[in-house]
Amino acid sequence: MKKRRLLILLIAVLALSMMGLGAQCGFGGESPALELEVYDGPDFSEEDGMCYYRVEAISTGTPAPSIEFSDDDNVEAIGTGRVEVGVEEGDTYTLTVTATNSAGTATASIVLGADCSSGTAADADSDADADSDSDSDSDADSDSDSDSDSDSDSDSDADSDADSDADSDSDSDADADDDKEAPAITLEIYEGPVPADGICFYRVQANVTGSPSPSVTWSKDDSDGAWGSRKAQVNLNDPGDTYTLTATATNSEGSATASIDLSWGCDIPEPEPIQDSVDLPLNMGNSGYIIVQLDVYVGQYYNFVGDYSNDRQIKAYLTFDISGISDLEDVNITDASLIMPVDAVVGHPETMPNVHVKVHDFGSTLTMEDQAAGGDMIAVFPTSSSMTSFNFSNSQLEDAIQDAVDSNSSRFQLKLSLEGINEDGVSDHYRFINSNIKLHIEYEMPG
Repeated sequence: MKKRRLLILLIAVLALSMMGLGAQCGFGGESPALELEVYDGPDFSEEDGMCYYRVEAISTGTPAPSIEFSDDDNVEAIGTGRVEVGVEEGDTYTLTVTATNSAGTATASIVLGADCSSGTAADADSDADADSDSDSDSDADSDSDSDSDSDSDSDSDADSDADSDADSDSDSDADADDDKEAPAITLEIYEGPVPADGICFYRVQANVTGSPSPSVTWSKDDSDGAWGSRKAQVNLNDPGDTYTLTATATNSEGSATASIDLSWGCDIPEPEPIQDSVDLPLNMGNSGYIIVQLDVYVGQYYNFVGDYSNDRQIKAYLTFDISGISDLEDVNITDASLIMPVDAVVGHPETMPNVHVKVHDFGSTLTMEDQAAGGDMIAVFPTSSSMTSFNFSNSQLEDAIQDAVDSNSSRFQLKLSLEGINEDGVSDHYRFINSNIKLHIEYEMPG
């Protein structure tokens, strides 16, 4: 009898030990329960045309379940059990989450759909149907009567749930069928016409109804989807361009189309002016110098400005062929300069204090008659013994060339001399090489 009692005691102690070990190893834990909650949103982002929701998974169970959300490009984790979900405006997205521990698994889902351009959300339907897959062995030592009763109750509950789910699904399907609607679509310009970098663009949006929510395709979208699937951009590249933009809305119940005619509505841009420049050489056949009361020298290698040994002035006469500019339409002279480097200084021409430059149209042939005073002064600058050039540029030179171009003249002529003479009986002058003398002209005309 004592041995029997001792055996019973040992069995009881062993059972208690196994129960404790089972608790430590996770046997007898609580299977997960799970629900989803939108705690912020929807918020509309104009940058990408998306509605953003912030969703939290609320779970229970022992041990604490691990949480795993749908793996998708528009789902971003923002904390433990929390995600941000982007939904394209007008569309829907079903977010699914799974909670798992050693006692089982539960899933829940929520349908996110919004028209949040005005900040109002459509209904977010939660299908938090937790499917428990608990395989608990915690009641392994229960008596058979208890197992039988539990199985009977569980089967009865399962049948009841199945009937309820079937009724619910049937009602839901019937409601869904009642809610289905073929698409309808209209188009409107929400921005444009807008000029940009030589183009004129419009931005058009599709106003769509229908259930399920229709998808929209466009005949053209020059933004490559930058403004969302229900907005498109059309670029017109020329004032004569037109385009008929067509959009099609499609769902399971059918499709609908709408079109809008677009034509250039921006101001016609002024073309950029054509700019050019030239360095005109001397017309050697009608350029040279005159020694007053002595002779005329045309087409020589050198040119001179100053006085000669007879104490008479030496005057330089320059002719430039501007017919290539005068033949153009609507030419505007923007800059001009005389390039006239000094080759040598002979005697003391600096004693004659200033250089005089005049515009003087002496004609197609240089003769002694041109030695007389004449022309319009456009520049005066001082002499020196170390002068390296007679280069100059000013507005008077520009205006004089503009006048010659406007009058369709084929030539532009200048006369250069020094102020006074140096009566010393020797030559006092600056010498130039004719091939180095140039007239630089910059101009523009309409494009």
